Amino acid sequence: MPDNELKAACKKYGIFFGIMAGMTAVVLCVSLLAHGSWRHGLAQTAQATLDTYFPGAYVVGDFLEIKSTMATSAAVFAVRRADAAERPVCCVIVRIPTVAGALPALFLYEPRSGVQFVGYALDLGTAAHVLNRTVQGSTIAYWQKRIPLMLEKAGVQ
Repeated sequence: MPDNELKAACKKYGIFFGIMAGMTAVVLCVSLLAHGSWRHGLAQTAQATLDTYFPGAYVVGDFLEIKSTMATSAAVFAVRRADAAERPVCCVIVRIPTVAGALPALFLYEPRSGVQFVGYALDLGTAAHVLNRTVQGSTIAYWQKRIPLMLEKAGVQ
């Protein structure tokens, strides 16, 4: 009798772990397939935000891989100026905490002039001036100091 119970238990656990492995494989495949469209969507968002604040001044280029733990909260794109293509510029989208929840903030980084906060990568309507007053100080200053270190450590510069 114990032999039959063992077989039944092994069968139940085998089915359970088979279903779990199948679901994990499906999730991995979907995330790998969606990764390219996620990057493309971020590039379009960055371009739209830059066009809002600096119409026609910048063109967003390739996604730059950052090999650090900041990759979960930040995305970096090569950007070129429309008037001077030889100067390297990076566009960094960072998820920052605000009173309205986590919002994507856009920064421009040039080695000579440093980090400039561009704005939020979404339309906030009337909440924009409230967020600029409350978040502008400490959080933006933190990221303005952190972005050059992050890019240097990741080897993007």
